Amino acid sequence: MAKVIFVLQRRAGLTREQALAQWSGEQHAAIVGKLPGLTRYVQNHVDAAPAEPVCDGIGELWFATDDLMNEALNSPEMTAAVEDAKRFLDMERTGMILVREKTLVGLSAHTPHNPRLHACNRHVG
Repeated sequence: MAKVIFVLQRRAGLTREQALAQWSGEQHAAIVGKLPGLTRYVQNHVDAAPAEPVCDGIGELWFATDDLMNEALNSPEMTAAVEDAKRFLDMERTGMILVREKTLVGLSAHTPHNPRLHACNRHVG
């Protein structure tokens, strides 16, 4: 899986709640949903932090392969998504990174069974 992470910063003059409402609204979701090869779209909305949060949200775009991700990032649909995001994001402060996820805790179909974790879980409680 290939994944793009966006660290979102709201546009000046908007509250966090206003920016997040625009981000999760039907208009933006419909545009992002048209990205070619997109298999999963996750929005992480900041609720709280020990101090002033470093961002307003984290977006995740998932693709089956790096080639599909690169195709999407260079597509007219991505251009449209970026243009729409300008309504509620400060594009100078919003960042994008390409990541490879590495699961360290948690079992899934993609994680080999770890007998030590299984043994620890049996003895808890």
